[in-house]
Amino acid sequence: MALRDLTLKKAYHKPEDDIASAFYLPAVAAATQYDRAVGFFSSSIYLLAWPSLKQFVAAGGRMRLICSPVLSDQDHAALRDGYSDRADEEAAARIQDDFARLRAAPSLAKPATVLASLVALGVIDCKLAWIGEAAGGRPRRLFHDKIGLLRDADSEIAFKGSMNETWPGLSLDGNLESVDVFVSWGGEREQERIDDERAYFDRLWNNDWPGVVTMPLPSSARTDIISASDASRWPELVDEICLELEQASRWSPEADRPGGRVPRVHQVKALDAWVNAGRRGIFEHATGSGKTFSAICAANDAFACDEIPLFLVPSELLFLQWKDELRQAFSSKGLQLLLCGAGHADWRRDGLLRSWTQPSIVPGPPRAVLATVQTASSAVFLDLCEGGEHLFLVADEVHRLGAEGARRIFTLDSGPRLGLSATPERAGDADGTRAILDYFCGVVPPPFGITEAVKSGALTPYAYNVHPIYLDADEQERWQKITDEYRRLYARAKANGEIGDVGVGARLKMLLIRRARIVKAARGKVDIAARILRSHYQPGQRWIVYCDDQVQLGVVQRALHMAGLNDVYEYHSAMAGDRGRTLDRFNALGGIIVSIRCLDEGVDIPAVSHALILASSRNPREFIQRRGRVLRRAEGKSLAFLHDVIVAPHASDEGDGNSILTSEIARAIEFGSHAINPASVTDLKLLAHSVGLDWNAASGGFEIDDEGDAGAGTKEKERP
Repeated sequence: MALRDLTLKKAYHKPEDDIASAFYLPAVAAATQYDRAVGFFSSSIYLLAWPSLKQFVAAGGRMRLICSPVLSDQDHAALRDGYSDRADEEAAARIQDDFARLRAAPSLAKPATVLASLVALGVIDCKLAWIGEAAGGRPRRLFHDKIGLLRDADSEIAFKGSMNETWPGLSLDGNLESVDVFVSWGGEREQERIDDERAYFDRLWNNDWPGVVTMPLPSSARTDIISASDASRWPELVDEICLELEQASRWSPEADRPGGRVPRVHQVKALDAWVNAGRRGIFEHATGSGKTFSAICAANDAFACDEIPLFLVPSELLFLQWKDELRQAFSSKGLQLLLCGAGHADWRRDGLLRSWTQPSIVPGPPRAVLATVQTASSAVFLDLCEGGEHLFLVADEVHRLGAEGARRIFTLDSGPRLGLSATPERAGDADGTRAILDYFCGVVPPPFGITEAVKSGALTPYAYNVHPIYLDADEQERWQKITDEYRRLYARAKANGEIGDVGVGARLKMLLIRRARIVKAARGKVDIAARILRSHYQPGQRWIVYCDDQVQLGVVQRALHMAGLNDVYEYHSAMAGDRGRTLDRFNALGGIIVSIRCLDEGVDIPAVSHALILASSRNPREFIQRRGRVLRRAEGKSLAFLHDVIVAPHASDEGDGNSILTSEIARAIEFGSHAINPASVTDLKLLAHSVGLDWNAASGGFEIDDEGDAGAGTKEKERP
């Protein structure tokens, strides 16, 4: 098929139009020359549109790509002076690191090899572009134009618009994008537009456009990429990629939808392992790695078996998000969804929940139930819910079901069961953890942790910066006084055989909580927060500052304003304004959100690139959630930055395994070990060693959380 044979619109706008299937893929398949100027080199792996690639190459296709390198401030300083050995070295190093990450990611290794092969074969030629010094070149000012030109033997197409050469740009469920299309057979005026864009691209390619510097791909980077090629096998690798996509499609309820989502490699492996384990287990997957969509794929399988999914979520915010996700995913299947809790009470009337959860007798549209954990653990819900092998139970943030009241859900009989959590184990609650693992039959191996998620490209790599502070003299005195009291009480109880006594245990727990509050409210946190943000924040960036409570939040917010920072928003469950509008403004304009735990679960703000953690906690779930929040993938986001303020121990804390200070050290070292700069925690290891603290042995305990097990930052009263 020739370009002229395609039926094309003058413009495409998502989501009304599927740009990939309606325009991009058939046009690439029909072309023999493709010239493209786009935003980011790091996204170029996704330019390989697998269904069309082999046709493009078989027809003798060639591609010229101009893109903006993802560079540091120092790199820009070297590059803006023009082409030089230093510029070549800096650009090459960045590209080589980026390509190495692609090759190391299991889900991107084959695409990376194909890309390398096409570069080696001369099918793809790439040049880098940035704003030169003459046009005010500086860090964060990018060449960001987006044009494309496609040509065959006698016809040509030009397109221009917001779309990057990325999967979020192309896919129907990705970014909202638009492109305008001009065809050479569309009349004189359209031909003129094509000629103009052709002339513009050629001048860019030849380093002849004012204010823009264009240079070839550095030779060392090109050599490094070519070394990973497998020119003889690339067509076979494309077939394997397409087969893997086909296998992934069998799970997805959106597979028959243009641009519909399909699970990633790690999700397919987890789903297959879950089936092999008898369709019971927990997905221990990193925050941001797609647990919700994995469960939706499992639900699609359940519908094929005439089963009825019951989805359990711990908060009203997650309830609303799941409702939207389910209705979107199963929109073509006519899903009937019964809502229970979060203001929805119809399920109580006339035994509606009972009839809804009974096995289907006659074929009909799929049915599912969505309930909050608080509602589902009530006696009336459990009495009305019709259990049995036909019921498929899905629990998001499954660790919440280990709380004493929520465990009543484990009396519910069901067939398949699937739990979702980045941290299914409950710190300091062995009984709750055991109840969860017993009911769901353990974790589905292997866990998909932060290291695997970053390597696979599911999460963004991050740099970690730790900022130790100390308690002031008054705080240290109060800390030591409580510590001495704790040690005396513990020693006396141990000597008298009273360690298991309920009253003694409660007193010990309260002492640890009182002591933890001193660390959480440490005065030094406010000053260092202002210094960090004053030094590092740039307008337009998106930062989250995690505080321990509303008191600290207010003090920090005032300190930031006094430091001259005006783009500061508060975000917490008791705030006076509209939380949704706050997030919308933040996503659109950037700024600094000062928050407490209501951002830990259920809030999706992938554009956040920086986090400052002031909150102290022994609960690993909390800091894992916070880290995952800032590592979510987003367009143009190649690296995230975490700043972590920890209260360092004094020598008098030696050997105190119950200390939150010990856990602060352990948490910081764990953060740093997965960062791109693991040496950032060397000083912390030395500090821990100097005061006799075994950070490897830091464990959960009473100091994890004195606010209870409530969702979204505070205990929310269930609406009827």
